[in-house]
Amino acid sequence: MHFRRTLTASLFALTLILATAHRSVAQQPNNIFQGKKVLMVAANKGDGAVTDQAIKKHFESLGMSVNMVPDQNLPSADGYDLIFLASDIPAKTVTSAFRDTKVPVFTEKPWLLDFLGMTYYQPQKDYGEDIKVEQSFLWLVNAPNPIQAGFPNGMFMPTKHAIKEYEWGLPTPSAQVIAFLPGEPNKAVLFAYEKGVYMEGEFTAPARRIFFGLAPDGFENLIPDGVKLFDSCAAWALGGE
Repeated sequence: MHFRRTLTASLFALTLILATAHRSVAQQPNNIFQGKKVLMVAANKGDGAVTDQAIKKHFESLGMSVNMVPDQNLPSADGYDLIFLASDIPAKTVTSAFRDTKVPVFTEKPWLLDFLGMTYYQPQKDYGEDIKVEQSFLWLVNAPNPIQAGFPNGMFMPTKHAIKEYEWGLPTPSAQVIAFLPGEPNKAVLFAYEKGVYMEGEFTAPARRIFFGLAPDGFENLIPDGVKLFDSCAAWALGGE
């Protein structure tokens, strides 16, 4: 009896140690973010401004410094490690400002994909948005690609309630497609290009390019798994593997 109690206590103690170790590893920040400089083009007024401020604070919590600017009179990308283009900025003012930059670009905005050379040019064919009434998940397809953040292929629910607006693009064959709308492989919600590969036509990616189609309020609705996927996008853009 004494032996059983001792064994049970030992196993319980070992379980606590392993659980504590797992939590400490899971909570360690990714060092790739430390000290990086982000140029964030985002809304400074309106409904989207609240979400964009939340993204800014999140980037800063990862160890990055963020210069958040409006979509007009855009500064040079020189000196930055990452350009982030939020989902609520108007494509007609940003247009091709960052098409040729050699700084990695992470965008949520499907209407900028053609300007960036990440898709072709026809709205609702090469890029666009869909309104879904009941659908609440994406379909992951590229495990064990590091952008997929360790999640298995198949159904993935990134938000705490139904996703009403899906942003998507139709990338070229050289893209790394991570997720698309269920049953619609021509509508990629998350895809990326490595530096130097062909994107649109004969235009090659001057640096890494990645798209994660979050609606204007999408970031605030992410659950921890969704935030992990978002962070993985930023980490990959910054040179992670």
